[in-house]
Amino acid sequence: MNCSHLRLFTLVFAAAFLVWANSASAQIVALGHSAVRGNVSESEMWPAVLEGLLHARGSQVHVVNAGVWGETTDATLARVPSAVPAGTKIVILCDNPANDVRHNMSPAAAMANIAAIKSQLKARGIRVVDAWAIYISVLRQPGGAGPDGRHLSVEGNRKVAAALVGMVR
Repeated sequence: MNCSHLRLFTLVFAAAFLVWANSASAQIVALGHSAVRGNVSESEMWPAVLEGLLHARGSQVHVVNAGVWGETTDATLARVPSAVPAGTKIVILCDNPANDVRHNMSPAAAMANIAAIKSQLKARGIRVVDAWAIYISVLRQPGGAGPDGRHLSVEGNRKVAAALVGMVR
């Protein structure tokens, strides 16, 4: 192999590696309370279903479920730096004041926390997809809610994932 062929091979290999490394490091984090964590099995929660749908479309992105059952918005805000690692491209935020109100916290303060979460993420160059309206819409559809009426059924989780798949490509 002559020198020009070796250089060409090296350049092609380096370019292929960079494309692979960038696609492998692409990451989505689903962030929020039990609307993310859910009350179905881990593989049936919408973040896992979303990852499967994305993989079926050829994406190698990894979707992390960073939902915490019963968490208030101030606790979510406090853990943004640890829950959303460097290299994250998109955060799907699914949060509301419900847990704050149950803990005698102000809905206005909860909304300010959600705004601060979005602001922190955007300052890091992370795209934020607010999924709360999708969650509520699916929850209200026939078969969307689980037995408690506040969390998604398996079918509801599938519907949320299907609604999000085009938003995170």
